[in-house]
Amino acid sequence: MKVYFDNNATTKMDDRVLEKIVFFYREKFGNPNSAHGMGIEANLHLERARETVAKILGVSPSEIFFTSCATESINWILKTVAETFEKRKRTIITTPIEHKAVLETLKYLSTKGFRIKYIPVDSKGVINLEELERSVDEDTFLVSVMAANNEVGTVQPVEEIVKVVKRKNKDILVHVDAVQTIGKIHFTLERANIDYASFSAHKFHGPKGVGIAYIRKGVPIRPFVHGGGQEKGLRSGTQNVPGIVATAYAMKFAVEELDSAVSHMKRLREKLVMGLKEIGAYIITPLDISLPNTLSVSFPGLKGSTLQNLLSGYNIYVSTSSACTSRDENLSHVLKAMNVDPKIARGAIRISLCKYNTEEEVNYFLEKLREILSFLDINGNNR
Repeated sequence: MKVYFDNNATTKMDDRVLEKIVFFYREKFGNPNSAHGMGIEANLHLERARETVAKILGVSPSEIFFTSCATESINWILKTVAETFEKRKRTIITTPIEHKAVLETLKYLSTKGFRIKYIPVDSKGVINLEELERSVDEDTFLVSVMAANNEVGTVQPVEEIVKVVKRKNKDILVHVDAVQTIGKIHFTLERANIDYASFSAHKFHGPKGVGIAYIRKGVPIRPFVHGGGQEKGLRSGTQNVPGIVATAYAMKFAVEELDSAVSHMKRLREKLVMGLKEIGAYIITPLDISLPNTLSVSFPGLKGSTLQNLLSGYNIYVSTSSACTSRDENLSHVLKAMNVDPKIARGAIRISLCKYNTEEEVNYFLEKLREILSFLDINGNNR
């Protein structure tokens, strides 16, 4: 049996989505910027996909832009907004638990003279709203926060964050990394007064290589990739029409089937929690305010990387942190920011489920995990 419990890193493509992408690669492969019939038809499908995504998110199609991934969307937004303000304001606010796509981009901007303020989070990974309010000043022009954490699953109070920021200064811009939301929680852009947001198709059973950037009408943005002037002149490069069409379908299915998927993932996670507690696991994820599919657990005294490797030998795939940093031997920056005991942090693994996981897989995982822990106890290696 193969058990894939690393769905926050990437997901299996929905078979219905795969059929669409193959069809478009085979039959509808025209360049959407060409003036002939196939190009016009490709552009029509591209714009229909844009309309679908916009409708789901509750915004205008003119505010949706397609990129190659969420990392590109994040870099595009953060860097060019910073360029716009560099002669007037210099402060950007974020948290220490953001994805590396945000943290490394802001680290780069700090070398260009921008001041980055990191608002602390509590033991559950929730941003300190009072500290956020105190930190917003006249020099602040941008706040970037994630809607839900990819490692421990904590869901941030995005609407409250935006209210706090806009109450201090309505002109401060807010970017939300919404990569982990689609297919896991109800999330739209129409209620919160968000200015920018980033998404990634392969996180909700769509294809790799397609990202989405939401850029609210009227807010500053500059071209990041220069060339032929695609995406209203803001993101050059021939659009990946098969991937974009597939992304729209994947998002549509994820939202339509959200309630049943959430119910299923919650049920599996509850079974996992019960089984893991029985064998001495420490639960890190705040179950009451987290994504329904995410579970960060630890076996103190045992390295998470060791457990990950041993589970992989049974064709069970989990992670120790974000896929972008899971090979780094340093402790998770997220767990550090949450003040998790280093012994617990070293033993942490992340289990992230999807709608395709089964109870049989959970049983197999728990069975093999018990065998591994028993073996390590016998050899005196896990305590």
